[in-house]
Amino acid sequence: MVSGMVDVLLPLVTLVLGFVASFLLELFRNRWTTQSVQHVRDTERHQAAHLERVAFERDGLRAVHTAIHALLSKVNAIAIPLARAEAAGLDWRDSGEGQELRAAAMHATVRCSHESALLLHPPVIEAVRRLTAAAYPMYWTRESGSDPSHRDEFFEANAGAVRAIATRLRELYGVGPGSR
Repeated sequence: MVSGMVDVLLPLVTLVLGFVASFLLELFRNRWTTQSVQHVRDTERHQAAHLERVAFERDGLRAVHTAIHALLSKVNAIAIPLARAEAAGLDWRDSGEGQELRAAAMHATVRCSHESALLLHPPVIEAVRRLTAAAYPMYWTRESGSDPSHRDEFFEANAGAVRAIATRLRELYGVGPGSR
């Protein structure tokens, strides 16, 4: 009789234990799969967010660089009317062309300030602020670009702003010191 019960119960116990073990293994497998999938999704989401930040900042740096180039062009355009006016003993700003050039340089300065305000990197923002501050005497004063101290300060600030942009781009793309 005991032998008959064992013959009946043993397969039943084995079946129940197998079912419980299978059920627990399935739970752990599902949990592990869910965690793995969640980890992959989180990693993809972080990577996409990082790429979006890099693209946004890269576009902002490109816009600032373009604005700096425009400012440099507008300030350099003052040189010819300035030389003509100095030769004639006049103030270049009083001519119609002088007013247009000064307005264009002022507009380019404002554009540089605006574009840098959208950036995320304080050293670049500060370098552009220095450039726009140094640009003001270049188009507002009678001497403009003929004063060596104004000219040197402006072109040093320009080089500093371009260097700051290049440094930030290297950091964004993981090239050189200070990169992530």
